[in-house]
Amino acid sequence: MSVKRIGIDAGGSLIKLAYFEDEKLHVRTHSYHDMPSFIQWMGIIAPNAKIVVTGGKSRHIQERLATPAVEMDEFAATPAGAAYLLQQEAKHSLKTSILVNIGTGTSFYLLKEDAAERIGGTGVGGGTLLGLGNLLVGTDTFKEIVSLAGKGKRSAVDLQVKDIYEPLEPPIPGHFTASNFGKAFSFDAAGKDDLMAALVGMIAETVMLMAVQAAASRQIKDIVYFGGTVAGNLPLQSVLKEATHAFGCRALFLDKGEYSGAVGALLQQ
Repeated sequence: MSVKRIGIDAGGSLIKLAYFEDEKLHVRTHSYHDMPSFIQWMGIIAPNAKIVVTGGKSRHIQERLATPAVEMDEFAATPAGAAYLLQQEAKHSLKTSILVNIGTGTSFYLLKEDAAERIGGTGVGGGTLLGLGNLLVGTDTFKEIVSLAGKGKRSAVDLQVKDIYEPLEPPIPGHFTASNFGKAFSFDAAGKDDLMAALVGMIAETVMLMAVQAAASRQIKDIVYFGGTVAGNLPLQSVLKEATHAFGCRALFLDKGEYSGAVGALLQQ
């Protein structure tokens, strides 16, 4: 097997690849810690392929490839890849949506027809999850943080609307967040899992609020969440889905969303 074209997303921690074989999209991931394996795979599978690289470590990858590569801006590659995946996964029938890429930080894009433009961003994202996860419970492992969050109760850490109105009936749903980490003064009652559930909730709600504001100002109802921090993170997806719906919008998730940058690079003309 030899592929004619390959897209590479050289991110902060992983190398993500996308290529077509028999007209079917394939994706894979390599670690920077095992660079020889990546170079060997490229030499076998794509010795003469056109290579397009995107991401913050593009130059780092290009210096190690035997074949010259074309570099593509990640803010162009990512939404292009997401738009393609959105169409292929048949989860979105409309032509307009807000794309939200939650990676180390978060970027927001406006997708209209077949074109996308970056409309903003925030430093809140996966880096926040790992950094505060380490400070709060002593772990910076994504898998462990997600596992803990899935078992925890945000109500042990977050101040909710019902806590303020008790014993009265609140005018809005009682489980809505009044203050993230608003019960932090009483951590004795909260476990590591509760803290991680609250952290995931804070990140999800912060990103969601920016997304729905961007959507509302443009009369858009569909918001597509994707990226390395979303993939395999069911606690984050759950909060994003519920909170987005509460603001009158629809949350969509891409199955291969973390490969959007690589896919966009693959499709570059």
